[in-house]
Amino acid sequence: MRFPVVRAANRLLISGAAIIAAGCVSSDTPQQPDALGPLTLMSDVSAVSCPDGVPFVLPERIGLTATTHSWTDDPAEDVSSYYAPLAPVALYELHSDDPRFGGLSGMDFLDDDTLIIVSDDGSLIWIDVTGDTLQPADHAYMTSLRGADGQPLDGKTYADSEGVAWNGETLFISFERGHRVLGYDIEGCGANARGALVTDFWSGDFGEIGTVDENQGMEALAIRDTGELVIGVEARQLDGAPIGVFNSNEGSVSQRLAAPELTLLVGADYVGGNTDRLYSLFRSYDPIRGNRIAIGVSTVTEDGTIGEMERLAMIGSDVTVDNFEGIAVQPVSPTTDRIVIVSDDNFSARQKTLLMVLDYTHSE
Repeated sequence: MRFPVVRAANRLLISGAAIIAAGCVSSDTPQQPDALGPLTLMSDVSAVSCPDGVPFVLPERIGLTATTHSWTDDPAEDVSSYYAPLAPVALYELHSDDPRFGGLSGMDFLDDDTLIIVSDDGSLIWIDVTGDTLQPADHAYMTSLRGADGQPLDGKTYADSEGVAWNGETLFISFERGHRVLGYDIEGCGANARGALVTDFWSGDFGEIGTVDENQGMEALAIRDTGELVIGVEARQLDGAPIGVFNSNEGSVSQRLAAPELTLLVGADYVGGNTDRLYSLFRSYDPIRGNRIAIGVSTVTEDGTIGEMERLAMIGSDVTVDNFEGIAVQPVSPTTDRIVIVSDDNFSARQKTLLMVLDYTHSE
């Protein structure tokens, strides 16, 4: 397993007062339990997540099989025009004999060769990948996410982890039901890292968009090079998918992405550069059309304004598709980004855990 090398990065300082104000929690809505711990500045996550005296523990190694999967029912079919302007690179079906493996929902790159993934039952998974096609290794590492008390998160309300963002020093994970973002010092304590509460919308009240359903919360999470969190909510509004940049002492999901064809926002990743790019992942399902998955990209200005989204793909039943929820993006050249998406099999034998790799060539 490749643990990432610590890199210098700016960290976002979020005050408890600002987050509570953004959430507008009323006295008659559920309050955040004491068991989650107090709100923590993002600059202080390491001290809370990996306190003195807590040893580093290596996550448990599990077996993993990655089988190349065809893009359509006909393995010989050329699908390049279907995905354009994206270029299909590889498609894998993942399987493990460990019954805890599944439900993959959020993903990011720890480094060029390691994906970090959460499942929606509160597990954290490391997968090494190699080569130009990001071939997964024959094993993975896995652990249960822990709360501020050092105990594994228990129950769907606490453990419904959905989004992942890595800034080179701290892993941030967003949750539904108990709507919040926790920070983890996985380099310092590994599987022993405790969740430090950095963003709290436990009540489900997101301010101007009101109270969201327990299963339509903070699915999308990314982080800017400046250290600001980008948080997207699955609950769709009439004017699009709510998303926002949380900086310094303020933040709200006041911006919108134009969700294609009534899809819901489920994932995001951020690539900095001469032009900052926010990639977004959307999904929908109905019994007639089945799963439909959209990928988009938006430019982001220095002040955090998210520009108009360009739709890059709408993946439907004409090709191999499943319940894709997680997205991670890696620049491989000044003009090419590698997009990886992963599907949530809902721990169901009727669904698959798929890892899809696509390339996107853009202007420099």
